[in-house]
Amino acid sequence: MSENNKPTGNNYEEIHAAFEHIKEKHRRDLGDTDVHYIKKIRRFSRLFEIIGRGLIWILPGPFALLGVPFLFLHRNLESIEIGHNVLHGQYDSFDEIPQFHSRKFRWKAPVDEAAWRQEHNGIHHVHTNVHEKDPDLNHGFLRTNAQIPHNVWHYFQVPIYLFFVYPAMLYNFNSQNLGKNDKFREQRFPLGNQGYATFENSEALTDDEIKKRHRRSIWRVWVKEYGVFPLLALFTGSGFFKVFLANLLADALNNYWIALTIQATHLTEPLQPEDAIKHQGKWYVSQLDSSVNFKGSRLQSILWGHLNYQVEHHLYPDIPSHRYPDIALEVQAVCKKYNLPYKTNESWWQAIRNYIGLLWQYSFDKKDQQVAPSFLEKETSNVG
Repeated sequence: MSENNKPTGNNYEEIHAAFEHIKEKHRRDLGDTDVHYIKKIRRFSRLFEIIGRGLIWILPGPFALLGVPFLFLHRNLESIEIGHNVLHGQYDSFDEIPQFHSRKFRWKAPVDEAAWRQEHNGIHHVHTNVHEKDPDLNHGFLRTNAQIPHNVWHYFQVPIYLFFVYPAMLYNFNSQNLGKNDKFREQRFPLGNQGYATFENSEALTDDEIKKRHRRSIWRVWVKEYGVFPLLALFTGSGFFKVFLANLLADALNNYWIALTIQATHLTEPLQPEDAIKHQGKWYVSQLDSSVNFKGSRLQSILWGHLNYQVEHHLYPDIPSHRYPDIALEVQAVCKKYNLPYKTNESWWQAIRNYIGLLWQYSFDKKDQQVAPSFLEKETSNVG
């Protein structure tokens, strides 16, 4: 970083103003294009579901697998490009599409919407990569940095997550968002929840209420995918197990895809100072420093829920995601002007290799493991 363009306490105000200008520009531009986009994505989702379920239903034996990619596309679009982004409130300002308002939306995924909004929107997006604040640093019991106390479970975190957690990733979010992971660590880890973010029960939910909400969000998917459609197939002579197994495969593929997408965009980046939130300009910089993009085409970006633009998503989570490729050019210009971090992996596979390598590294308790300083911490050190 050059000395003549180093962020200081004075021009963090300018940085704040520059990023706010981008946000307000796109908010003013919201309109028919955004409504058309989300409606189009829902139409394609429904079309893929009809094609996928139809092929699975009518084709004999292994040929039914030809329907799995289409069913996967349906589950994928509903999970991240529609569900995740809608729950961020990206379409709340459009009165003409109340079905895409965050408070009314019912996710076609096994996740409790209210708990997701509280944990993901209200905590992860505010305290991104903050030690013992951000639950997404761990997604259960992951050790992703040297500040997390090591225990015997961490030796096996790579195979456990690759072969057992990721195929059911969406089903595990409630465990994080409703506090079940806390109990797991309390019972099995020598130091309990030390080093981990814990459940903030702001609704004062009882254990019975938590169990009810967890079961309700999961069973609404299980009943449809592994009850209704297989039974309809059985009654029409199409074959119960054929449909059951095809639905299971599409479900597992979707969970894997989402897991490999979301975990490739934060875990490799530095921990952030908790007090960054006290100054909006510094908070913007902490979002830049704690996120990393990966390159892909516009079409691929839709299948990643535009989370390959993780930097832009964390700067502007309530701006419709299809705008992120254009917003990225404006964000990059601000970062260049103020010498701010803007990180991009060349491909999804590079991003995956990087974070799997990090999980492997922290599977072991090595004495030389250190926590890399954040951009803001280095700035403070340089100014001092």
